[in-house]
Amino acid sequence: MPRLLFFALLSMSLLSTNVFAQRLKSPEVNANGTITFRADFSDAQSVEVQFNRVAEDLAKVILEKNDAGKWEGTSKPMEPGIYEYTMQVDGIKQLDIRNRWVKKWYTLENLVEVPGQPPLVTERQPGPHGTRHLHVYHSPVTESLRDVVVYTPPGYSENPEGSYPVLFLLHGFGDDQTAWTEIGRAHAIADNLIASGKARPMLIVMPYGHPVELPHGNRTREQGSQYNVDNNRLMQRDLDEVLMPWVAKNYRVIDRLDARAIAGLSMGGGHSIRTALGTNDFAYVGAFSAAAPGVDALSEIAVDLDQFKKQTRLFWIACGNEDFLLQQNHRFIKQLEEESVDHQYVEGEGGHNWDVWRDDYLPTFLPMLFQGDVDSGK
Repeated sequence: MPRLLFFALLSMSLLSTNVFAQRLKSPEVNANGTITFRADFSDAQSVEVQFNRVAEDLAKVILEKNDAGKWEGTSKPMEPGIYEYTMQVDGIKQLDIRNRWVKKWYTLENLVEVPGQPPLVTERQPGPHGTRHLHVYHSPVTESLRDVVVYTPPGYSENPEGSYPVLFLLHGFGDDQTAWTEIGRAHAIADNLIASGKARPMLIVMPYGHPVELPHGNRTREQGSQYNVDNNRLMQRDLDEVLMPWVAKNYRVIDRLDARAIAGLSMGGGHSIRTALGTNDFAYVGAFSAAAPGVDALSEIAVDLDQFKKQTRLFWIACGNEDFLLQQNHRFIKQLEEESVDHQYVEGEGGHNWDVWRDDYLPTFLPMLFQGDVDSGK
């Protein structure tokens, strides 16, 4: 064999070996509920994993160098569920670069799931599954291209004569149209509840909630308030004037009041309240840890409050007892009571995070929708 070819093959072999050696698996969820993390920081002095919102004795995993010179550490057993974490390398926060599942916000964090036995309602399970459709539409209201994710339930494509009710599901500040599926598992929750007969088959429409460009940098209180005013106004108009007609044109939805719902978390909860009161286009309304409107009277945002009272089948509001928006929700609840607006208010354990929105509020809310005489996919 010519010497040049021999060295070329040797170099390729060594390179291939090195590449495969770097394919560490992290995280690895073990059968006992522990999670093993691995990393390759040859010059680092310390590597650890830090979890969000867990008990103090579970919050940190110290990694140590193994015989191969790689960092490795295993957590204590974790309860079934989805966890957020970051790595700390010599005290500097960074991602676990071998984990493709990330929570997107102004900053990124990794996610990892410990499965349940039996599986949780948030887990992907065997059985019929719906479809997530990614769309871009032009909005003359915002004069921009807008992104939206649409979930169609199992059987939608196979049943071309069927029409379905629709839920518009809105995300929180700093998130985007993928948050409710990538982090909130809305599609999996819907699949599981529909399969068990607990929820009606429905479309779920998840639009981008920042028609005004997401702000960055330091802002004064006045600038923040003005952003909210402008963003709320355009979001309501885009939903009412553009997105709802677009959905009715492109999907087989039951285009009636009693077949439409709107719900959201945090900022999206505020959008849901304002849009429902400001348009009277929805019979079902959900507000999860909502940035509830801070108005002096509901008449400031309601197009016809008496009509809203007559037509609304469900106005469901939930907030955790450790949520920073709790008092804002209390004030809004008081306004509803003063105006004799029927509603359900749930205040439970928890803060302002996906642990309640994904694991509790959405699985509770979906089965309450469209339980009257709405024809659904039949």
